[in-house]
Amino acid sequence: MIHSLQSEFLHVEVNSKGAELNSLFSTKTKTEYLWQGDPSVWGKRAPVLFPIVGRLKDGQYTYNGITYAMPAHGFASSADFIVEEATHNSLTLSIEDTAATMAMYPFRFNFKVIFTLNENALDVVYMVTNKTDGPIYFSFGSHEGYRCPRHEGEVFEDYYLEFDRDAAYASHIVSPEGLITRSVYPVIENGRRLPLSYKYFDNDSLVFMDIVSKKIALCSHKSPSRLEIEYSGAPNLVVWTKNGAPYVCIEPWSGMGDFENADGQLVNKQGIVSLEKGGIYSCKHTISIYEN
Repeated sequence: MIHSLQSEFLHVEVNSKGAELNSLFSTKTKTEYLWQGDPSVWGKRAPVLFPIVGRLKDGQYTYNGITYAMPAHGFASSADFIVEEATHNSLTLSIEDTAATMAMYPFRFNFKVIFTLNENALDVVYMVTNKTDGPIYFSFGSHEGYRCPRHEGEVFEDYYLEFDRDAAYASHIVSPEGLITRSVYPVIENGRRLPLSYKYFDNDSLVFMDIVSKKIALCSHKSPSRLEIEYSGAPNLVVWTKNGAPYVCIEPWSGMGDFENADGQLVNKQGIVSLEKGGIYSCKHTISIYEN
């Protein structure tokens, strides 16, 4: 089911299937900012990643001596979320453990995705409540795809990413199997602006771990509009597209895919969050649209 949120400046649509953002539309300039999905290119728009992000080594992990299989990015993106609360500018969706999830992930949980629209900004909160009689281990992240280019007469290379501070930015290399390697290469030697080019995605993704920047903007040299993502609660950032595709995904992650040398133990997984019995853990990112 599609749910709509409305402010003076933006119209937002969310699909309860996967709690997936479906539209981020400026009513001021009649511009759609979110990639609208194309199965021949990439059929998703903004999948929610939980209870893992990225790929598992050999597609599996071990917990308490038992091995479990789970697809890349977990199972939330294919789950049917229920509506807990809905207003004209906010929506709370949630899922809980089921027999099907327990076969992949032996923990009891409540996972909420909370959307709140305020004028030109959309807050997205992920919240995990541990209902297990013991600790729970998880990661989560966003995977929003943004149109790039988004205006007639523009091309992908007219766009650039701009971080909120000058620094040296280096990406981990992704292996052919989709695992993270310990090798890194410089993307920005010293600065904050990265001109977009498909060459950066010949090797899958840009993977920034423990990134010093907590805000990034997607901008064009040919139009004044600016899309900005603030992700102060997430330590890692992934940027991804396919060669020639008219979108770019900007993904704040609390967690990381498996490294090539991962031992397969869930409790040792890179960036895994541990939450004690009865605990609640949340993380927010904010998507803002600025138009002159």
